[in-house]
Amino acid sequence: MEKTPLKYLWYYVKIFKYFFLGGFFSIVAAIVCNRFYPYYLAEIYNLVSSQFNNPEIWTQVFHFAFLALILGMGNVVFNNIPMLLHSVFAPQCNTLVIRDAFDYVNRHSIAYFNDEMSGNIANKVNLLSRGVGDFFFGCFDITHTALRILITIIVLSFVSGWFFVVLSVWLVIIIVLSLYLGKKRAALSKERSRSESQASGMVVDSLANYSEIKSFANFRFERLNLLKYLRILRKAESREARLRVWIHLSLQFISVFSIMMFVFISIFMLKAGEIDTVGFIYANTLFMDIAHTVFATTWQYSNVTRIFGQLDSALSTLSVEPEIVDRPDAGELKAKKVSVSFENVSFSYKDDRKIFNGLNVEIRPGEKVGLVGASGAGKSTFIKLLARYFDVTGGAVKINGIDIRDLKQDSLHKNIATIPQDVCLFNRTLFDNIRYGKTNAGEQEVITAAKKASADEFIRKFPDGYKTRVGDRGVILSGGERQRIAIARAILKNAPLLIFDEATSALDSESEKHIQKSLSRLMKNKTVIAIAHRLSTLREMDRILVFKNGKIVEEGTHESLLRKKGVYARLYKMQAGGFV
Repeated sequence: MEKTPLKYLWYYVKIFKYFFLGGFFSIVAAIVCNRFYPYYLAEIYNLVSSQFNNPEIWTQVFHFAFLALILGMGNVVFNNIPMLLHSVFAPQCNTLVIRDAFDYVNRHSIAYFNDEMSGNIANKVNLLSRGVGDFFFGCFDITHTALRILITIIVLSFVSGWFFVVLSVWLVIIIVLSLYLGKKRAALSKERSRSESQASGMVVDSLANYSEIKSFANFRFERLNLLKYLRILRKAESREARLRVWIHLSLQFISVFSIMMFVFISIFMLKAGEIDTVGFIYANTLFMDIAHTVFATTWQYSNVTRIFGQLDSALSTLSVEPEIVDRPDAGELKAKKVSVSFENVSFSYKDDRKIFNGLNVEIRPGEKVGLVGASGAGKSTFIKLLARYFDVTGGAVKINGIDIRDLKQDSLHKNIATIPQDVCLFNRTLFDNIRYGKTNAGEQEVITAAKKASADEFIRKFPDGYKTRVGDRGVILSGGERQRIAIARAILKNAPLLIFDEATSALDSESEKHIQKSLSRLMKNKTVIAIAHRLSTLREMDRILVFKNGKIVEEGTHESLLRKKGVYARLYKMQAGGFV
């Protein structure tokens, strides 16, 4: 994605170049008709006012009237062609902008989404879409008015060379003023867009965590927090609105003053014999038109600079380079069994928290490995590095002996099925959420996966069954039900590498008992890495790795680690009811 508004817009201009060219030529034709239309009217006025009693003039009057009619109709037709073209390509362009922004945003790493609120990101995408559409519509208007001014100056220069001099000086003054005012408005618009995104992000963040707000009775706190951002937004909007009023007022004064000055100049030229009556009428008619046109163009330009400010604000957030990208020669991972190895791996987060320093781990194909340790010991980071949510700062993570940086990210993730502790469900049907593990799965495959995960029974209790929408993040389901949906999704995916991130932590004892056989079948002939707190899961593991401060301090089976009476045994004894 291009980083500057001009380059970003040029990308879409090139895509729709034929629409722009068609619009440009239509505008030129409309202006030519429009500029010569008043000339024939001026001729008619002159003939009628000076030779009204002469019967020979009427043939000429009707001739001029017919030409004026043709030019007037041509002006109407050609003026509306750009609007027709815009109505055709604008929806297409809007679709492309949103699609491209969505594609680019989804290339970012997990770290990007940790740093930016989802509401802010969504607002920036909308700003891009709205900004590009407004810019293209504004382009037609500015092109139309700019050409009207240019052609008018050229036409009037044939009436008198003095008109060319006067209008050229006048136009330079207007352009300098427009650039100054536009620059001021662009800066304020960028500030307003930034404040708007922050406020929008706060609203979305609060709505997404409504249950937490309710449970902590913190509505007042959230309201005050939102009001703080709304006050910042209000001040930014007020500053931009005040400038907009001053721009509008200034331009109107300049427009009226310019018209009257031109009238005085043309009167002196008529008195001095520099122009005739037709030239006087024609010149003043055209200038009154372009004076208002220049006013409109200056106003349009300030609007365009506002759009540039919005685009700049959006691109500053969205167009940052993805931290993790596929190498040009990245390959596909095709395997029925996988081995995992961490070779001298070092890793630190952005805040310089050093997690691993020279970590070495070997996991054989089909081996089931449990990860144990206190919070912050490095278990979750181990999983994130394996899924390449972050890149290692030293060493290499390999699957089947291949550095995962040499694999396409999509290919890597297709071979990993993850059952997380905090299950993320889409606000879609239960059927769609399960089928997310295999988007082309048939109905029977989905139902079979749900049965294996002990989810079919509770799904059928809903009035709409598998067609039941689960709400935002699966709000209508209990924690255990959400995890069973995640397990069904993983069963359907049938990837060779399974990752359990405390996958049964939200299940009650009865539910856990129901799915243990399904999990055992799911883990058969697969490489499994599990972060778990329950012995029922750890006993399935061939080996357990005990993490402490980013290092593996113990490893072995559950029984052998208990016999060592080390870190693992102490963790075990601290838990009641068989939890470690």
